[in-house]
Amino acid sequence: MGSLRDFVGSYASDLMLPLFQNTLEDVVYEVLNEREIPNRTQFAEVRDVVNNLRGPVSSATSTLKKLEKRITDLERRVDELQSP
Repeated sequence: MGSLRDFVGSYASDLMLPLFQNTLEDVVYEVLNEREIPNRTQFAEVRDVVNNLRGPVSSATSTLKKLEKRITDLERRVDELQSP
């Protein structure tokens, strides 16, 4: 029974494939026409921005890790002081 259901499902999806393919192509072309395809200069600008942000992001990450460790130590100390 399961193989018959799989066969029918496969057949139905094969019949609907052209409909979905055309719809997907229409959506993709519409998005490309509205938003335009980025050129090399725009890609280079994005790459430069990402490269410029790497230093501050890694610095912020290390600071957050230090703060997390400090908070954990403080919570441990508070727990030790509260326990009788």
